[in-house]
Amino acid sequence: MSRRVKRRAAIAGIVAGCAVAVYAALAVFTRVDQYLFPANEVAVPSVPAYVPGTDIGVNVSLPGVSSEGPKPWTPEARINILVLGIDKRPGQPEDGSYRSDTMFVASIDQHAGRLELLAIPRDYWAEIPYGNEPGVWAQNKINAAYSYGQFYKYPGGGPAAAVAAVQHNLNITIRHYVVIDWEGFVRLIDALGGIDLVVPETISDFGTDVLEAFPNRTVQAGPQHMDGRQALGYSRVRVDGDLKRIERQQLVIRAVADKAVSLGYIARLPELWNAYRDAFKTDIDNALIPGYALLARQVDLGRIETWSLGKAMYGSVSEDGQLILLPNMEQVYAIIDEFLADPQLRDEAPKIAVVLPPGGAGRKQEVVAHLERYGVPPAWVTVMEGSGEPGVVDVTGKTYSSAKLTGLFDLRMQNPDGSEPPGFDVVVRLGEGTALVSPE
Repeated sequence: MSRRVKRRAAIAGIVAGCAVAVYAALAVFTRVDQYLFPANEVAVPSVPAYVPGTDIGVNVSLPGVSSEGPKPWTPEARINILVLGIDKRPGQPEDGSYRSDTMFVASIDQHAGRLELLAIPRDYWAEIPYGNEPGVWAQNKINAAYSYGQFYKYPGGGPAAAVAAVQHNLNITIRHYVVIDWEGFVRLIDALGGIDLVVPETISDFGTDVLEAFPNRTVQAGPQHMDGRQALGYSRVRVDGDLKRIERQQLVIRAVADKAVSLGYIARLPELWNAYRDAFKTDIDNALIPGYALLARQVDLGRIETWSLGKAMYGSVSEDGQLILLPNMEQVYAIIDEFLADPQLRDEAPKIAVVLPPGGAGRKQEVVAHLERYGVPPAWVTVMEGSGEPGVVDVTGKTYSSAKLTGLFDLRMQNPDGSEPPGFDVVVRLGEGTALVSPE
């Protein structure tokens, strides 16, 4: 081999090595950026590539790096945070075994810019971690999970035990947790200058000191301005049951969001985080706060959607005499399916018919599971056998839903021709070879 050929080969090797190094760096940077700045990550456009000696070219995507056009909704659009309000009173030790007075999942949908809240009743009779070995369960109220985790020194303590209980019983993936006690709650509300809300009905509690911050221990119906102690009392009172208390807590959360937005606090999240970080306990690392602050600016806090598992539960008594709530799991999962659904799809709430070709009934479970993974609740889907050219028909003008379904099955839109099964908004006809497509 001549010296010139060797030199060209060496240069080509160096260029190729540099290209690989740059690509690897971009891929790693993109992954880190997605973690630190959810919904605000950097994307590299597709790269044009040409056939040598011609002007024919195509845009080539770099796997794991390139991004072109709006991304479709995927389950990864969700950031689920378990929020716990623990029954720790002033002066009690930080590492004590306390029950969680309040438990809800705050779910941020990055794709739609939505915040959704799912309340979990404190008396829900569930399986919670028992002892200090993960995977060992005992039946108790779900609000005892934090206490058990602290007492038995479960790995990660009370917060980890509560997260494990929610994931185990409800099959909701939790990314982070936030724990706040009474003192921290009062401090944060007072930092806002109090909150304003409309109390739907008068409530009194003469048997406890929960409403002692109100005259005659009574909260009057109508517009109210509450300071931290009053907001705490109104959030905790439960003389009319835990499910009504959940409704009050959700009112307070909405009021907090409204006040934070009105004061421009969303833009000051990193600064406020540093000032009030000691008011709560969380596994959200300080390095993530700038990214979450950017994400918060994209979330429409004036459109918080609230859900509760309370309507799927009924009262009972445990063997040891506790008043508990037992779940109707079919109803529980129906609520969770809607809670975790693609929000833009839920806005249209389509009735979907999936028509399988004759003899294709064996794919029913696979098709429904595929749709559920990508934010389509099974309750909205009816699967049947029939005939017709494969495609998606938007019968009633559900444009987002029909476009989403074409992507999930790699089908084309078709015009209605009157042969669609009646009573449905979108009809999806599958052929024998129609593939299930993952839109990542």
